[in-house]
Amino acid sequence: MFTSVDKVIEYIYSMDQKTERNGRLSRITAILAALGNPHKGFRSIHIAGSNGKGSTLNALKEILIAEGLEVGSFTSPHLEKVNERIMMNDVMITDDQFIKYMNDIYPLLQEEQVGDGSNFFEILTVIAFMYYNDMNVDIALIETGIGGKFDSTNVLTPLLSILTSISLEHTQILGDTIDAIAVEKSGIIKPFVPVISAVKEKLAVDVIENKATSEEAPIYQLYKDFLIENVSQESNSQNFSYQLQDHKLTNLNLKMMGHHQVENASLAITAALLLNKYYGYKISEASIRQGLSISSWAARFEEVLPNVIIDGAHNPAGMEVLLQTMEQRYPTKNIHVVFTALQDKDITSVLRMLDEIATTITVTEIHIKNSAAGKDVFEKTSHPQKELILNWQDALEQTLTKADESSVILVTGSLYFMSLVRPYLKQKAQTKVF
Repeated sequence: MFTSVDKVIEYIYSMDQKTERNGRLSRITAILAALGNPHKGFRSIHIAGSNGKGSTLNALKEILIAEGLEVGSFTSPHLEKVNERIMMNDVMITDDQFIKYMNDIYPLLQEEQVGDGSNFFEILTVIAFMYYNDMNVDIALIETGIGGKFDSTNVLTPLLSILTSISLEHTQILGDTIDAIAVEKSGIIKPFVPVISAVKEKLAVDVIENKATSEEAPIYQLYKDFLIENVSQESNSQNFSYQLQDHKLTNLNLKMMGHHQVENASLAITAALLLNKYYGYKISEASIRQGLSISSWAARFEEVLPNVIIDGAHNPAGMEVLLQTMEQRYPTKNIHVVFTALQDKDITSVLRMLDEIATTITVTEIHIKNSAAGKDVFEKTSHPQKELILNWQDALEQTLTKADESSVILVTGSLYFMSLVRPYLKQKAQTKVF
């Protein structure tokens, strides 16, 4: 049995990282059944998508907290501590609670027991569900890990299902076409459960609409059933208007930057209104406004030092919206990029996009499982002002010397890279060493 959270983390990190794809989610279902089916003891909203899950979840979380609700949130990956993945309002699950739940689960993971062969994400999912059941959350916001249909979280029957976006990602697992990935993501749609979608690609939209129809699930689609308009930029926020049927909200203030964040915020607003419509909640306009005005999401266009932006964009779709936001916010500034990525990502496409906007590119590497070698990444960029610095701290420090009023530093390529960079730069901000 475990007596320290470090031993718990060491154990779960040693587990298989692969996603079970036998079509039945049999293992996690058996574990949960042995534990009394804790996932059936709380209300939830289920969120899937290639990009935007975390931002959408956080905007909705802040709205619900502003209304006075106790809100659970299950997200991935974490940036600094694994406990971040399992939250109640703005408080992480404690180390002692983590240990307690792991000790409850551990006997089920032994050879020939129901959890034999379980993976890292399954166990975190089970811990989250036990925690939210015990904490009597008013509602839990649950983000999928990979895909949807076979994701460990897909044992839930939620109040609402949200699909943020669909793009080519995890193709070795989910399929190598947009419609194939849409089939996986739309697997979270349940019978009669309302669906909210910001998916735009026609092939993906067709898949989602067909799935919703087959499940008799009401569907609400961005730019069809609900609208955003009058988007304008302020110095540290943006304003927009929103409409769903006869619900119109004007001059909404959103802290998060970028047009894609307005779209994510519109998903959160729609979710709040549908909770009122279908389930008798009374979420007020004031709570919606307050939640959006304070919502932020770490390592998503986050300015951690003056003119230093970090963003965990790791696929072409995420990089596209990041660069649109950079152009919107810094149209005349030089952009100095620090970049590395995981080897299973479409590094070539992402670097091609960065090559177009960067003044300089510094390639580095991190030492975690599945990280790309710096020299391999370096060969994929054709930028004339590129440099390879293998030590990521040295790469950061050298690039930071280029920061001035005419320049901005962009650190990007992987959320795992951000998990190292963010605390490093936050410490510099606290000690004013910049």
